[in-house]
Amino acid sequence: KGDKEYFQSREDRAKLDGMYECILCACCMTSCPSYWWNPEYYLGPAVLMQAYRWIADSRDQFTDERLAWVNDTMKLYRCHGIMNCTNCCPKGLDPAKAIVHLKEQVAETYTDGWKNIMSEQISKNKGRESGMMYM
Repeated sequence: KGDKEYFQSREDRAKLDGMYECILCACCMTSCPSYWWNPEYYLGPAVLMQAYRWIADSRDQFTDERLAWVNDTMKLYRCHGIMNCTNCCPKGLDPAKAIVHLKEQVAETYTDGWKNIMSEQISKNKGRESGMMYM
């Protein structure tokens, strides 16, 4: 049982329209060429739309974790905007639009921690001999 309710403005609630109605029929998944070729890596339109449904929810407390999880070249960025998912949805939903918004949100919140980590590691290896000396 929760301790309290998390209220939401009408504007925030309106952001969820067109996503929570998904019945997970997978029509969008089976119509997506990116999913055909990479089903083990690419999450697909239905999963990405549901991920964005939670990310767009102002009551969600794990937005940063969700954004970090989908920020991957194979999970999110295999979508090339072909729009088959939107064209075949029996509920008239727009998974492609949700994916665009998800990419925008990832771009807004992304920080390049990898660059800092690599710079730190490289600076630690200044005195180390490289394999190039044997060529």
